[in-house]
Parts: sequence; structure tokens; C-alpha cells
Amino acid sequence: MLREYATVLGILLTGRMGHQLVELPGPDGSPGFAIVEASAADPAKLQGLREKYRRFVTEQQALYNELDGVARASGLSAED
Repeated sequence: MLREYATVLGILLTGRMGHQLVELPGPDGSPGFAIVEASAADPAKLQGLREKYRRFVTEQQALYNELDGVARASGLSAED
């Protein structure tokens, strides 16, 4: 059901049907999808997208961990 929704959403957002829904799992193996142009759907380009996404998520997690450490050291929690 999620795939169909994402496909329809891609059509609505771009006004075109030339996009493809591809699997883009998270660094921890969690499921994920991306809507890409058909030209980006070849395996080599998808591998590049996956690597960029993993790098981005890893950097964001490191930043979150650092900020969480600062908050804990200052007596704040992440929810404050």
C-alpha cells in the first residue's frame, strides 16, 4: 500500500509519470523508498544515492548524539 501511495504522490508532486519508486533502505537496514527520475533509476546511480543517504543519516545521528550529550551535560533533556 505504501508503494502505491508514494507512486501517486510522486505523480501529484511532479505532474509526470516518468518517475520510479526505488527501495532506499536506511543505514540500519530499516525499509525506505525514494521517488527518482527514471534516469536515476539505473543500478550505479542508485548505489550512489544510497551511499549519500547513508552518509547523511550517519552524520545526522552523530550530530544528534553530540547535541544530546551537550543537553545532558547542561541538565536539559532532548524533550526540553
